[in-house]
Amino acid sequence: MKRFAALPFAPLLLLAACGDDAGTGGGGAGDSTSTTGSGTTTSSSVMSTTSTSGGTGGGGGGCDRDPGAADKERFVVVGHPYDDAMDPDGTYEVLRLSAAGELTSTGTRFSMGRPADRAIRFTPDGEIGFAVQDDGTVGVFRLDAAGNVTVLDEALAGDFYAENLRWDDDLGGVYVIDTNFPENGGGIYTIGLGCDETLTAGPRLFESKSARDILFHAGTKDALLAARGALGSTAVAHVHRLDLGPPPSVITSVDAFGDDEAITSWVALTRNGKHLVLGDNSAFSAVPNRVAAVEITATGLGSVQTIEGFEDPYSIAVSPFDDAVVVTSGFGDGIFVFDYDPAAAQPLMLRGELPYEGSPPQLPGALATVDRGSLDGLVLIADVRGVYQVRFGAGATVEDLGVVDLGGGTEDIVVGIGVQP
Repeated sequence: MKRFAALPFAPLLLLAACGDDAGTGGGGAGDSTSTTGSGTTTSSSVMSTTSTSGGTGGGGGGCDRDPGAADKERFVVVGHPYDDAMDPDGTYEVLRLSAAGELTSTGTRFSMGRPADRAIRFTPDGEIGFAVQDDGTVGVFRLDAAGNVTVLDEALAGDFYAENLRWDDDLGGVYVIDTNFPENGGGIYTIGLGCDETLTAGPRLFESKSARDILFHAGTKDALLAARGALGSTAVAHVHRLDLGPPPSVITSVDAFGDDEAITSWVALTRNGKHLVLGDNSAFSAVPNRVAAVEITATGLGSVQTIEGFEDPYSIAVSPFDDAVVVTSGFGDGIFVFDYDPAAAQPLMLRGELPYEGSPPQLPGALATVDRGSLDGLVLIADVRGVYQVRFGAGATVEDLGVVDLGGGTEDIVVGIGVQP
């Protein structure tokens, strides 16, 4: 769970928090809107949302979602959970990221459900975005080439309480991770995206306990699930390698932290596919917070390294050069650098806090990365003031690019962030 300190302009900022006992999702779709920087709002029909009786649904796997040029102008979308009176809000903002890496405001804001501090996911072509919201629903929107927004569903509800999302080409949609215990609906669900932008909320594919993310091993369709349990498993474990079947099954599991006290906050797969890096930021345990690396072998899971005493590891990014990792410390208001040696038995070594060029981050949270083109290795981090940026370079370097301030008001606080591929 992420903790938030007092702010100079407000008595207390309590943003999105995630725990093992989150409630069940709810909320329905409202009117679709398109909002531009001029403040003009128009209505359009909401895409249909249905539940299927089985399978993944959606029918989007055969659609042409070409990501286009690797070097291009991209849009970044961030969430704003408060209005200027510090009341809960559901505003999102579109920023422009130039091909040269300059991040600026477009002036475009739009409304959906209140954002959660998680990664906002996009289709490979960057046209459709999916945002986890703090009531467990998923906001879905379309971006056109000019950065104008059409909301497809402001609060897509299913049987899930969404904690995280992952796009999958074969699925033609996103996997939805529900962090609850199995008896409260915890497990993996889907939202299919049809070529006509029809959204289909599917049933639970399989149950899991305290799940945080699902990723796929390069060269296979084996799933790597960060969860306390999966498919009825009861042994202490934090990472599971799954065959999604059908039917889905557990290939092997591993205990990443050595006890049952951990709450996994974020998961990242190194570019070489050799290690999964996890953060434990449990606020309810006497065991210090930790960062772990789990080896991914050809057919299973291998050795584990656990580094103790790291305060509130909230989000994690890996270098495209496979030689460094950055971990944000939410409660510690910091960004920390780990050296990464994929050939070593203990692949991670804490180098220390990033040498800041200016002021350090303030309550760093969710992050998004550019993963191709000349901006490959750029990391965008949600910050109270706006978007904090760092960049991986060759030779295990990490450059501090500072914060892009979005205005300084409570309505400019950022939680949740995503960047087009």
